[in-house]
Amino acid sequence: MKTSQISLLGNNAPKLNDFKEVRLRGVSQYGSRELSTDNIIEFIRKNLANYQPNTLKSIFSSLISYAKFQKIAIERELIIRLIPKVQGKIFDTINKEELEQLKNSSPKNRKINDRNNLVLDFLFYAGLRVNELINIRHCDYQNNQLRILGKGNKVRYVFLPDFLAQHFQFNSQEYFFQTKNKKRLIHSQIRKIINRGIKKAGVNKHITPHSFRRSFATLLNNREVKLTTIQKLLGHSDINTTTTYIHNNYQELYQDYSKL
Repeated sequence: MKTSQISLLGNNAPKLNDFKEVRLRGVSQYGSRELSTDNIIEFIRKNLANYQPNTLKSIFSSLISYAKFQKIAIERELIIRLIPKVQGKIFDTINKEELEQLKNSSPKNRKINDRNNLVLDFLFYAGLRVNELINIRHCDYQNNQLRILGKGNKVRYVFLPDFLAQHFQFNSQEYFFQTKNKKRLIHSQIRKIINRGIKKAGVNKHITPHSFRRSFATLLNNREVKLTTIQKLLGHSDINTTTTYIHNNYQELYQDYSKL
């Protein structure tokens, strides 16, 4: 197989499924020689201006997967140094004051208002994914713990403040969050609750359901909770993922720095 055109379909090299055809532009002179560290380096150098860092990283990952599949030795460290670092995104989070603003913007219907406020509180104080939130049943809360079925059907347990725990009916199999017709809430309804609150409260941030999860992680971090504990409460398999959820308060960072 020529290095000028690597085409793999199917499941032989999973990461190449995203790149059905990866062309090593400018290295066609290598003919039928195998993929090597040197010609990947040459490809990266020639295309630094042509691709975004994320794209280069994806291509690199695909080529490494292909090399591994073909049992070709590649010096990863020599190559990865050439790829510019991807600048971390800053995600919006909310604080307690902004949470209260959103809750005060709920509909006038008392029952709907209470339910919507409860949705916002659970997202903020439990750090749940939307899919986890809408699948909570009353019977999931036992012994002061809420049983959550997370990603990959992994079970974890989270704790709730008393003002949230008091709403559970222990012998009920019904979903905790329901519509007025006693049906389970769905993803789009959760987003609508948040979007309406943001608009009415005039909070000038891009807030999504996942922003509450990041806010939960940030709140715990600011209270000096161990990172490993935050990881377990969020249900992350990789602690590096947890670190990306924590939104730094740059004003506090500057104040701490000023004390040096």
